[in-house]
Amino acid sequence: MKALLWVACAAVLAAGCADTATRRMDEAVAYHLRMADSLEQEMALREAAHHYAAIADEYPQSSAYPTAVKKAALLYANEFNDARNDSLALRWFTAYLDLPLKKPERENVQVFISLLHRMKGLREELARKTDVADSLGVASRRQGAALSSDARRIQELEGALQQAQGELKKIKEIDLGLSRNRVRK
Repeated sequence: MKALLWVACAAVLAAGCADTATRRMDEAVAYHLRMADSLEQEMALREAAHHYAAIADEYPQSSAYPTAVKKAALLYANEFNDARNDSLALRWFTAYLDLPLKKPERENVQVFISLLHRMKGLREELARKTDVADSLGVASRRQGAALSSDARRIQELEGALQQAQGELKKIKEIDLGLSRNRVRK
């Protein structure tokens, strides 16, 4: 009888603790949802995405998990979010795709995922082309500087050549004058 009483007390205590833990989890989830919703309303998308991701990361067993995953994915993909992150959006869309979804919703998520992959590839290509353009710009500036230097050097040499031609002309005149003087003598 005593053993049965102890078992019953332990069961009641365990049920009470489980209810308390569930209640605490529900309160935490509700808090994060309220915060995320109000932040999203205020267009504080970075912080809203963080709260939705916190729900999804910390409370995957909660009933709010599907909503949190979807909202985190959408907010990380949102172009108005200054913390936009295609990798995180892709992570959350992939997690959302693992949930039981209706066919139209699943197709929409698959389109989002393919668009994110396409955007990632385009960004990588743009980065490569930007690097090439930057290196071509550097090479062009170097060549421009070299051409400017060569042009100054050519002008200097042309000036020196004109000066040498002028001096040569003077020497020629002097030589002609000396030759005339020798012929006259």
